[in-house]
Amino acid sequence: MRKILAAMLLIMLPAIAAFGQYARKGDRPAWTGGFFQEERNSYIEVVSAFGYDEESARNKAAEVAISRRNLATGAEMKVRVSGGNITVDGDGSLIVKSRIVDEYIEYTPGQGYRAYLLVQTAKNPTYDFEPVNVTDKYPFSMRAFVPGMAQIHKGSTGKGIAFISAEVVMVGGVVAFECMRSYYDGKIGTTHNSDAVQAYMNNARMMSGLRNGFIAGAVAVYVWNVIDGIVAKGDRHIMVGEASCSISPYAVPDSGGIMLTLNF
Repeated sequence: MRKILAAMLLIMLPAIAAFGQYARKGDRPAWTGGFFQEERNSYIEVVSAFGYDEESARNKAAEVAISRRNLATGAEMKVRVSGGNITVDGDGSLIVKSRIVDEYIEYTPGQGYRAYLLVQTAKNPTYDFEPVNVTDKYPFSMRAFVPGMAQIHKGSTGKGIAFISAEVVMVGGVVAFECMRSYYDGKIGTTHNSDAVQAYMNNARMMSGLRNGFIAGAVAVYVWNVIDGIVAKGDRHIMVGEASCSISPYAVPDSGGIMLTLNF
C-alpha cells in the first residue's frame, strides 16, 4: 500500500509543482510592448517617452504620437494632455483629433518617469473614433474546451500549464491503475492457492477503486478548466469595436442548478 501511495505522489508531483509555480503577472499591460492598428477612421498605436515627472513624460509621449502621424505643419506648436484628450497649441491652422485610450507610467531610478500611451488619432478631424477599450475580459472561445488553452490565450501561462499537467496526471493515473487492475485480474486464474487468489482479487479491487478515483479527478479538472477558461479574467488587452460575446455561469435557487448567460 505504501508503494502505491508513493507511486501516486510521484505521478502527482508535476501537477503540484505547476500549481506552485503559477503566479499572476504584474499590473503592467501587455500592450506596452508595442501595438499598432489602422482602422477605417483612425490609427491606434503605442507611444512612449521619458520625462523628469509624470506630466512631462506624458506630454512628450503625446508629441511622439502627433509627429508620428505626420500631422505637424512645421509651425511652432505645443502638445499637451488634457484629461484623456491630446491638444495641440500653435500659430498655424493645425487641427488634430486624438485621444488617450489607456496609459501606464513607471519610474526608473536615475532616469525618471517613462510614460506609455495607447493613443487613437483620427485620420481626419471630422471622423468619429471607432470604439476602443482595454479590458481584462475575453470573448468566448472554443479554446475553453481544451485543457489549459484558454488560460494560455488569456496570458495566464502558468495556470494553463497547471491545468494541462493535472489532466495529464489524471489520465495517466487512469491508464496506470487500469493496467495494474488488469494484471492482478489476470493473475487470479494462474494459481489454485486460495490465499494468493484472494490477495490478487483484493489488489484488483484496490486498483479498480484508484482508477475510478483518477477518472473522477480527470472529470473534475476538466470541468474546472472549462469554467475557468470561460469566466476567468486575463491580461488586459486591446479590443476594437463593440462586438463581443461572453458566457457567465450563475446559480439560480429555483433552478436547482447552474445556468449560463450569454452577453453580446
